Amino acid sequence: MPSIGLIGFERSGKTTLFNALTGAERPTGFAAHADPHEGVVPAVDERLSRLAALYQPRKTTPATLEVVDFPGAGFAGALGGGGHEGGPSMRLLDQLSQLDALAHVVRGFENDAVPHPAERIDPSADLEAMQLELTFADLALIEKRLQRIGEETKSLKAAERVAIDREVDVLRRLQAHLSDGGATLDAPLTAEERASLRHYRFLTERPLLTLFNLGEDDAVDAAALSRVGAPEGSVGLSARLEEELRSFEAEEADAYRAELGVGAGAVETALQETFRLLGLRTFFTVGEDECRAWTVPGGATAPQAAGRIHSDLERGFIRAEVTRWDDLLECGSEAEAKKRALLRTEGKDYEVQDGDVLHILFNV
Repeated sequence: MPSIGLIGFERSGKTTLFNALTGAERPTGFAAHADPHEGVVPAVDERLSRLAALYQPRKTTPATLEVVDFPGAGFAGALGGGGHEGGPSMRLLDQLSQLDALAHVVRGFENDAVPHPAERIDPSADLEAMQLELTFADLALIEKRLQRIGEETKSLKAAERVAIDREVDVLRRLQAHLSDGGATLDAPLTAEERASLRHYRFLTERPLLTLFNLGEDDAVDAAALSRVGAPEGSVGLSARLEEELRSFEAEEADAYRAELGVGAGAVETALQETFRLLGLRTFFTVGEDECRAWTVPGGATAPQAAGRIHSDLERGFIRAEVTRWDDLLECGSEAEAKKRALLRTEGKDYEVQDGDVLHILFNV
């Protein structure tokens, strides 16, 4: 299951968003938590909903995402880059580094009852401060490793230092890149060099999604994101509104959204953007028993996708019948899709595309 960590400064609405996503009821506002909150979120996907409406299955199963809400950061060592070894900050850093991606929840709402810890609402400053914290954490890791290498290699012979010297060279180049404001994700490294650093699990190597937590009025304003200086690819939403709507029945929520002029796609967009950042593709299996969404890494073949469903399907894979989700909806049935030549047969080398509907033929 893919995973993402919610990070952000105190009182950014991060835990409110976690509650909205997971249905949890964690304390918010001035309530602080020392340990991460963990939850599993069904990835809302309109494509799956429309396929389920066509097939009327007994069960509809969305893809899922693990979401971890980390303690809100302050402005003095937000992520604990200078924390003592073994202390809480180092433990949290280690937990953060184990996740597939990070989502920075940036405060863009005004609320005098819950003041910003820096006593100002400045999303651009929060973005910059968090990026610095992520960078400082990685620089501290590099410095620690370089110091350890220096101690360990004093007694090594010249022939034994070749691999170590290569590692030092890569680390120092990355150190310079980070110091200049770059990130591990965009560092000028070869594929081999990047692979050699993978075990470090640098925070600035994690794909980062920016979520702007706006006031309810701004959540319906298409220009709100540009006003707060949101970078390209950011998602705007109102965490408080989404949490409130979570408790409504579906029809009531739809009616309230319509009254406010708020679209239903903010959370869905955030989840789908997370999958995009992770390089994941969603495919579907459909039928009267179940309609289900699955995720695979980009580049996965049909047999590998079959293996996500069940190992026997990958082991005995023969071929896959493939239809695009929208073509299937337009045709109304697989039989009609086949008649129109929109259902095709693919073999073991087929690379699964986002939105494919697969029917696996196998024999074990």
